Amino acid sequence: MRLGWQSNFVLMAVLAAVLFVAAWRGLPDHQKATTVQPHWLRAMWASYARLAREPAFILYVALLSMITATFYTFLSGAPMVLGAYGVGPEGIGYYIMSVPLAYIVGNYLTSHLVHRTGDRPMMLLGQALTLSGVSLMLGLALAGWHSPLAFALPLMLLGIGHGFLVPPALAGTVSLVPALAGSAAAVAGLMQQMMGAVGGFTVGLFTHEGAVNLGLLMLGFALCAAVAQGLLHRLVARSARQGR
Repeated sequence: MRLGWQSNFVLMAVLAAVLFVAAWRGLPDHQKATTVQPHWLRAMWASYARLAREPAFILYVALLSMITATFYTFLSGAPMVLGAYGVGPEGIGYYIMSVPLAYIVGNYLTSHLVHRTGDRPMMLLGQALTLSGVSLMLGLALAGWHSPLAFALPLMLLGIGHGFLVPPALAGTVSLVPALAGSAAAVAGLMQQMMGAVGGFTVGLFTHEGAVNLGLLMLGFALCAAVAQGLLHRLVARSARQGR
C-alpha cells in the first residue's frame, strides 16, 4: 500500500526478468543434439493434439480449472463482502488469509495421507470439504448471519479441501502421458488462469452487500468441478475394469 498498486507490476516485471535469465542460463541447449529435431512449433502443436485425444486429461484440466475459478471468485469477491460487513482495509487481508493458510494445511496433510489412502479418496474428501464449506457459508448468509466470521470460517473447509484436491489432480494431469508432462502442465496452468479470470469477472456482474451472491457463484463453480471429478473417476474405473 505504501508503494502504490503500480509497484505490483514492477515486482512482476523484475521476477519475470530473473526467471528469463535463469531459464536462459539453466535449461539445456537442444540445438547441440546430434539427432535432427522437428520444428519446435510443430512439435508443440503435435503434443497438444495428442493430449486433446485423452478424455481423462480433458477432465483433469476441467477439474483444476473449476477449482481455480472457485478460489479466484472468493479472492475477487471477499473484499467487497467483508467491506459490506464493516471490515476495514487492514482487516480484510487477515480474513482472506485464513483460506490460503487452510490450503497449506490441506497440502501438508495430503503429503502424509495420500500414500496410505490413494489419490481417489483424497480427491473425494477434498471435494466433499469444498462443497461443505461453500454450502455452509451460503447457508449462514441466507439465514441472516451477516458477519465476517460467518463468512470466513466456513471457507477454511474450502481451503483444506482444495489442499486435498489440487496435488493429486495435478499429479494425474502430468502423469497421463509422461513424455508430454511439460505440455500437460502448460495447458493445465493456462486453463486454470483463464477460468480464474472468468471467476473474477463474474464477481463484477453482481452486487455484494452480503455473501449470498458470492456464495452462489462459488457454489456454481464448485459443482462444475464436482461433475468433472465424477466423470473422471467413472472413466478411470471403467478403464481399470477393461484393463483386467
